[in-house]
Amino acid sequence: MNQTVSFVIFAIGIVICILGGAKVPDDGQTWPSTLGLFIGGLLVAITGLIAWRRAVAATSANEADSKDGQDPATLLSDLVAPLEKLGEEIGDLDTESITARVDEVLDKYVLPFAEVRQRIVNKFGMEKGAEILVVVAYGERMLNRVWSAAADGHHQEAYNSYPEASEAFKEAVRLLNQAG
Repeated sequence: MNQTVSFVIFAIGIVICILGGAKVPDDGQTWPSTLGLFIGGLLVAITGLIAWRRAVAATSANEADSKDGQDPATLLSDLVAPLEKLGEEIGDLDTESITARVDEVLDKYVLPFAEVRQRIVNKFGMEKGAEILVVVAYGERMLNRVWSAAADGHHQEAYNSYPEASEAFKEAVRLLNQAG
C-alpha cells in the first residue's frame, strides 16, 4: 500500500473517531450509543497509521538503496589505499599538491560515504553504526585539518596531522569488518 492511500485510510479513521466520540451519552448511560462507531474508527485509524509508517519506511529504504548504488563499506575499504599512498608521499609533496590530493580523496570517497551513511545505521544498528560513523567523522575532520594546514602553507602541520586521519579511517574499516 502506498503512502497516500495509507494516509487517507488514517485520516478517514480519525474522522470516524471524531464523529463517534462527538455524541454525549444519553441520560443514565455511561457510554454514548456511538461507541461502536468510535471503536471502528479507531481501528481504521490504527490500521492506516501502521500502513502509512510502513510505506514511509519502505520508501526511505528504497531511496537509500538507490542513491548512486554505492556501498558505504566499499567506499571506506577503497579509501585505505589512496590514504596509504598519500601517507608515503606527503613528506615530498608541496602544499598545493597535498591540498589537491586531499580534495581528490574527499571528493571520491569521503563525501559519497557521507551521502549513504544512513545505510551503516540501518545495517548495523544505532550503537555499532554510530561508533563507526563517529570514527569516520573524526577521520574526516583530521583530513580537513591536513587540507587546511597545507592550504595555509604549514607543511609540517599537514604532515603531522595526516597520520591521525589515516588511522581513523583504518579504525573505521576495522570496526565495519568487526560489525559485519
